[in-house]
Amino acid sequence: MISRVFQSGWEIAQRWFPDRQIYHRSDGQVRYFEIKTEYQLGALLAATVLTGWLCFATVSVAFQGHRIASRMAEVETIRLEANRMVNEARASELAATNFLDAQMREFDRTAVEFQARHETLRQLIDLAEQMEGSSLSSSPTLGEGRILMAATPADPSQREARDAITLTAYDPNDPEARIEALIAQQDAVLSEAEDASEARLENLRAVLRLTGLRLDDVLEEGRGSETGGPFLAMAEAGPFARAVDPNDAFSSRIARIAARMVEAEEIEAAVLSLPLGEPVGVAFRETSPFGYRIDPFTGRPAFHSGQDFVAYPRAPIVSTGPGRVIYAGWRSGYGRTVEIDHGYGFVTRYGHMTSIDVRRGDQVERGQRIGAMGSTGRSTATHLHYEVIFRNDQTDPERFLRAGQYVQQQG
Repeated sequence: MISRVFQSGWEIAQRWFPDRQIYHRSDGQVRYFEIKTEYQLGALLAATVLTGWLCFATVSVAFQGHRIASRMAEVETIRLEANRMVNEARASELAATNFLDAQMREFDRTAVEFQARHETLRQLIDLAEQMEGSSLSSSPTLGEGRILMAATPADPSQREARDAITLTAYDPNDPEARIEALIAQQDAVLSEAEDASEARLENLRAVLRLTGLRLDDVLEEGRGSETGGPFLAMAEAGPFARAVDPNDAFSSRIARIAARMVEAEEIEAAVLSLPLGEPVGVAFRETSPFGYRIDPFTGRPAFHSGQDFVAYPRAPIVSTGPGRVIYAGWRSGYGRTVEIDHGYGFVTRYGHMTSIDVRRGDQVERGQRIGAMGSTGRSTATHLHYEVIFRNDQTDPERFLRAGQYVQQQG
């Protein structure tokens, strides 16, 4: 069966591709080539295989080219994405570097500011240490034009203390937060110092207000007239010259507080020099106040230039403030008399004493004995005639006694 099929196929091939001869004549000779059916079939098969291979290769190349093009597009996309990510990473790195540089600059600025604050605070503390003020507490306030006195033995209620400084908690591992907390602490301490200096100033002014005298008048007498020299602001000379920047709010605040401290020191020096003590060293009573009265000798109205105090004979008479004795002896109308210059234009006069324990030129302190109570001069009985003189004018001693009682209550 197979042989018959093969035979039939062979016969068909012979009909389509019979044996052929190709003649070639050259130089009078004739040659021929015979191309048999088998060769033609082989050539046809070879051509068919080659054509098929070419078609397959073409299709494969076309298909692979599409795949390669797609792959190349994907690679290009990946490359562009990679470049984008690299650029973003570089931009992030640059931003992080700039942020870090900005943070470092801010940190350096904060550190420099903190150092400057610390230096100005140190200068303020040094100034405060140089000024050993008294322990006067908050001043009496003003209400409706009247001076509200501090607590008295009849009304012993105490003022409430100022609230303690509270600070915001911070992370100890965060340097910037720590610096901010320290700066906040500096501000809190500075506020406390500012309040204290203001309270001290107001308290000292209140003492002078109780005497009925003007602050400027007292300080003008204390400064004297034999002074001069160029004006140099506190922030331009002395310990604050390098630490205080007038264009910085914190430094200006420091300078303002320091100026108040210096002003308070000046006023306190004046207050401590005032005759605010009691002129009798033992229990006494007041008999005749300052001002107009009926004269005990003539029975007619007259001006009483001082205040009278009564105790027992030879009761100790003491200085009401620190100063220098400018007169010790007999004075018409006053009998044995002592006069003490306390500076700032103040002079106290003690009359009718039975004996004098000091001499002219002696330096005395507040509470120091200067003599004994008596009845010398124009006197009706044993007592002390006490005068407070400011700028050669007698003033009411009761005001100074009241101011002295206030100082003692606040001490």
